[in-house]
Amino acid sequence: MLKYKKHRFTSILTKVEDTIDILAGMAGKNRRIVSLITQQTTDLYIRVYRDADQIVDFESDNVDSHAPFIPMDLSLVEGQLCKAGFYNDKATTVSNVDITIGYTEAE
Repeated sequence: MLKYKKHRFTSILTKVEDTIDILAGMAGKNRRIVSLITQQTTDLYIRVYRDADQIVDFESDNVDSHAPFIPMDLSLVEGQLCKAGFYNDKATTVSNVDITIGYTEAE
């Protein structure tokens, strides 16, 4: 079954990376992140980590209404943690930016 999880970043300061723990691997669950969704924002970089490994560093300028989904294939086993968020490379604070992950979960 495909599920979605969304988080809104209310304020991201200039030259700061802001990430949250968005999904964790659980015992008995086979979780796989299959997509990443956000809006187009100049000089805002999408960042995704699995544990300490950076998986995504992608400028959100490249996301638009014709290609709003970034396809992914990122599995999470028990004890692994996925962090998602943004790095703000703008000269101003960015407000109210959403990030959504699509994931599957099987027993």
